[in-house]
Amino acid sequence: MVTAVLVAAFALSGAVSGVLAAVQRWGRLRSPLSGVNAFMAAGVAVMSLLSLVHLLVPRPSVVWPVASAEHLVSATVVAGVFCLCMTVADRSWRLSRRTALLLAVQPAAELVLAVSNPRHHLLYTGLAPGAEGVPALVPGPLFWACAAYVYLLLAVSAALVVRAWRLAPRGQRELYRWTMVAFAPPIAANVVGLSMPVRTMELTALGLGVTVLIAYGLLVRSLPQRQIQVPHRQVFNAITDAVVVIDRDQRILDFNPAAEAKMRRIMPGLPEDVFGQAFQYGIELDLREDAATEQSVTDLLGLGIEVQIRISPLRDGHGECVGWALVARNVTEINRRRREAEESARRLREQLDTIEALRADLAEQAVRDALTGLYNRRHLAEVLEREAARSAAEGTPLSLMIIDVDHFKRINDTCGHGGGDTVLVHLARLLTGSVRQGDTVARYGGEEFVLLMPGATEESAWRRAEELREQSGRSVIDVAGRPLAVTFSAGVAELVPGGTTEDLLRMADAALYEAKRLGRDRVERAMATPAERPVTGPSAGPAAGAAA
Repeated sequence: MVTAVLVAAFALSGAVSGVLAAVQRWGRLRSPLSGVNAFMAAGVAVMSLLSLVHLLVPRPSVVWPVASAEHLVSATVVAGVFCLCMTVADRSWRLSRRTALLLAVQPAAELVLAVSNPRHHLLYTGLAPGAEGVPALVPGPLFWACAAYVYLLLAVSAALVVRAWRLAPRGQRELYRWTMVAFAPPIAANVVGLSMPVRTMELTALGLGVTVLIAYGLLVRSLPQRQIQVPHRQVFNAITDAVVVIDRDQRILDFNPAAEAKMRRIMPGLPEDVFGQAFQYGIELDLREDAATEQSVTDLLGLGIEVQIRISPLRDGHGECVGWALVARNVTEINRRRREAEESARRLREQLDTIEALRADLAEQAVRDALTGLYNRRHLAEVLEREAARSAAEGTPLSLMIIDVDHFKRINDTCGHGGGDTVLVHLARLLTGSVRQGDTVARYGGEEFVLLMPGATEESAWRRAEELREQSGRSVIDVAGRPLAVTFSAGVAELVPGGTTEDLLRMADAALYEAKRLGRDRVERAMATPAERPVTGPSAGPAAGAAA
């Protein structure tokens, strides 16, 4: 009867453990626990299979190797239990090669002892009759030494879980509680097997079968991100910013390693034990009980260190403020880089402004006459086309006058080219001083100038030209040491409907030619008939135009 029950129990344990090993090894549910759980479940499945062979084939020649292998696999599974507990207690823990070799020492030693046991009988002293004719191994002195090691490893594993449970927040302790519960079944099975009056086989595989079932339940029950909680102290110590907790009297209650390192660096004479010391580091803290605050320290203790501090109130279960958490970050380097970046940006803006000014200057120079500073002929052509298009679109008049200095060749011959330049600059200043907003004055070439007047009719343009001619004739300038009154001739024309800019320039030029033919120092209109043409300027010939 007992054998039948045990066969059924071991078969069930082996089947369940084998299925759990396969599901956790190749299933979709992946977590830091799944690998070690699969290893443990596979070991328990092997142990259960060996126990079945022990029960079903109770011959001494079979019991010796099977029972030895079963105990060896049991030791290996216990090593897996240790890895499970380490993973639960520390999420960042991973099995290293060194740890794996150390855990393999005991199973390897037990394997050597089991193989050589017929010579020394230190692991097992022999076989003893068991329940219902199933023989069992009699433990030797080294068996109990191995068992003591196994129980020590289990005790260390349990201690790791208990410590993690104590450090975890109250709402995050379920994993640790169930992990500790998982220790009970194999220990109970082992104790029951050793305490029975009739020597029987090990029942540890049955208890471990329950353990792997509990471990899988934890894996399924918990969300992946909640399966293993990281202790808050570990997070606290890993923060690179300085964290200090003070009470209402501003005495230090706690701090992380980063804070201690910073405090000892800026204050070499700090006492060895700073717990309970007043927080005095040249900082006047802005402590508020109602809200978190931030403050900056630009020169900590005169060391040139810049610090950004966030101060958060800490409250007890009744909502009363019991202290503050200070999180300080050294922003010296960050601020230095920021200032350097701002300075670089400022210099870049200045360079861009300079480049833009140079570009604008070059663009302006490209459309200006170098001698007079007036617009050149190319720019005049662009403005003339634009104003002609607008005049046609808006139906407004557009007039233009061409001015030519009288007897300019004679001035160059008499006063030199420098004197001629002086005359051109004088006339350019006269023209620019009389323009309206929107007018354009340009040097057309040589001693010729153009005044473009949007919105002006030919009649009004003619009157302006007359005013300029009279003003020029009245002013006397010094040219190469000689007083000279500069006169000019001009032709005025208005853009006719449907006409082009070339037509406008040709008409004004024809009027200028007519003014020169009629004796110079006069203004002619392109549209005027001989009867309409006014008598302007002196009736004398060319000599009068250059009279001093």
